[in-house]
Amino acid sequence: METRLQQRSRERVREKREGILTKIVNFIVRFRYLIGLVFLILIVAFNLNGSSIGEWDNTVSQRDDGKKTDVIFGQSRAIRSDEWMVQTPFYLSQAESDFSVVNPNYGLSGQNMIIAYNSPVKDITQIGKPFNWGFFFLDKDRALSFYWGFKIIFMILLGFELSMILTKKNKYLSLLGSLMIAFSPAVQWWFMQHVGDLIFFTLGLMVAFYHYFENHHKKILRSLMMLLIVIFGIGFVLVLYPAHQVILAYLVLFWFIGLLIHYRKKINWDRLDLLLIAGALLFIGYVLFHFYQESKDALDATMNTLYPGRRVSTGGGLKLWQMLLFLTNWKTPFSNGIDIANEAEVAGFFNLYVLIVPFMLIVLFKKELRKENYLGLNLLSFSLALLAFMVFGLSENLAKATLLSYVPTTRAIFTFNFVALLLTIWFIGFIFDQKRLPRWLRGVIVLVSGISIYAGLVNSPVMKYFNFFDLIATTAVVALIIWFILARKKKIASLLMLICTIACGFFVNPVVHGTGAIYEKTLAKAIMKQNQEDPGQLWIAENRLYNFLPALGVKTYNTVRFYPDMKMWKDVDPEKTNEKVYNRYAHIDAYVTDRDTVFKLTNPDAFVVEINFNPLKELGVKYVVSKRPLEGYNAGNYAHFNRIYGPEKGKWQIFEVSFPEDSSASNTDTPSTIADSGSSLPNPTENNLPVNPYNYYQ
Repeated sequence: METRLQQRSRERVREKREGILTKIVNFIVRFRYLIGLVFLILIVAFNLNGSSIGEWDNTVSQRDDGKKTDVIFGQSRAIRSDEWMVQTPFYLSQAESDFSVVNPNYGLSGQNMIIAYNSPVKDITQIGKPFNWGFFFLDKDRALSFYWGFKIIFMILLGFELSMILTKKNKYLSLLGSLMIAFSPAVQWWFMQHVGDLIFFTLGLMVAFYHYFENHHKKILRSLMMLLIVIFGIGFVLVLYPAHQVILAYLVLFWFIGLLIHYRKKINWDRLDLLLIAGALLFIGYVLFHFYQESKDALDATMNTLYPGRRVSTGGGLKLWQMLLFLTNWKTPFSNGIDIANEAEVAGFFNLYVLIVPFMLIVLFKKELRKENYLGLNLLSFSLALLAFMVFGLSENLAKATLLSYVPTTRAIFTFNFVALLLTIWFIGFIFDQKRLPRWLRGVIVLVSGISIYAGLVNSPVMKYFNFFDLIATTAVVALIIWFILARKKKIASLLMLICTIACGFFVNPVVHGTGAIYEKTLAKAIMKQNQEDPGQLWIAENRLYNFLPALGVKTYNTVRFYPDMKMWKDVDPEKTNEKVYNRYAHIDAYVTDRDTVFKLTNPDAFVVEINFNPLKELGVKYVVSKRPLEGYNAGNYAHFNRIYGPEKGKWQIFEVSFPEDSSASNTDTPSTIADSGSSLPNPTENNLPVNPYNYYQ
């Protein structure tokens, strides 16, 4: 049996240990912005980013620097093609075109790059894109590092500030909450796309609005918060993805109204408020009007596409298992594919919403608790309204009037899970401040929660991905977390949630050094050299290399288009018989041919076009990058392909194209030697497109 002396000795050791932990946490919290700045400097200095740009190594493998890969930790994600194949090349291409609003290297008419994933442009709209600012004073490699570093560091900081608000300044729980938000699977799988941007701006707006009211008596801080509201507000609007934007805008509105009601008798509005609010509204209005004037044609073209176009959603149809999809996220970073969708589509935010709703009845029935926890009630009210939309839906007219017609239920689940995570952070802080529940009641709650999770998943499509052990283990871990939260075992509960956060989110994106996956390729250097010697010429990139060339500063006919360039298709499809194919957001894979021009839609966001020599001549195409021996076409005397580079590893070659004066390849029956060589035009179905393409516009 332990003596009193031994008990005291053990307690002293524990107090000493806890004292060290408290000092570390206090140091991190006190100097968090300085620590964040140091980490940002280190990330930029070491030229690190989280891009899956290494996937280009599977397309173009021959390098000049002797390295096989730039990945330091983790793995590139092929499924994140909207990042490595689209957005990152967009950003790098901007650095090669002096950050023009309309990048001339995309098609014949160029492409508006504010609409194209809010790429860095020399324009006033960039005030709302702080993670893009590095492109204006750093080289493109380190600017990409700045983007990744700034975004993740400040998302952690904003997540911490919001968690401090929700937990009434519980530092330990707020540190955990910041990681649960920033490293949530939804944010990490969609980091560079709309989810990452919108969560960043939503956090910023919620924090800024709160401190504007809470610290209203501090004029400097009040002014700083309004400046942040301007920056985050502009950034939020210009994301231009209403499927998430609409609901998150309602969330911010609910949050603002809740603060306004709570503080209505506590603050006195003054002239500074009038100046700040009027100035902010005028400036935001000016920036948005400027954007509209600058981008009106591109916006109209985007809205009139057949895909994504003007879809109308009325909500409804939610299944319980869809709300629980986030429970698969511990497995997705470590498995190869998922049968029910893809890794990005099932990504969510860890939450205990099923447990929270019954407990809120306690808060609702006690007046003093309602007043103290108005923010939690605010979030709950919003979540219930959103849940009703997802379960029951709205009439079409009401959906259009509320703009919810832009929000499919599958997208609403993302935002619902985010709100549920915020409620979870608040709820844990609330439980930790209450008396411990009786053991029997904790057991009942854990049992009911576990059964609900098991029942929701066991007969669902999730079981195409989970095996029985996965289901039992997942249910058991969540049940344990709930038990330790209700038992107020703060350290164990926090440790379990931290482990879940690490497993679900820390391994999604790789740690990468630089952009050598593009710029250290021998093919890339050959293309750039030729472009320097003969600038401004139009190129075609075959074999899905379409967005590789613009990143090198090359004017490319076929790229990724956010909206159609009708000038591109005037000579190729003069009768517009294939407009349904190219009038969309699209990955355009092009091939030259002596046969008739053919369009083939391979995915809702991708098509292949086989272009006959005649329109090729009219378009003024001078160079083609291909894996095929295009000189085999020369015997037909329709077009001459002179190989000026290659073939290198992977069969990549660069051809200069010329057209004899009397050439005509239209409707010809003359076979070319390329067909005889066994290198005929690839069938688009053989392009290894994923079964569940990483397509944000679903």
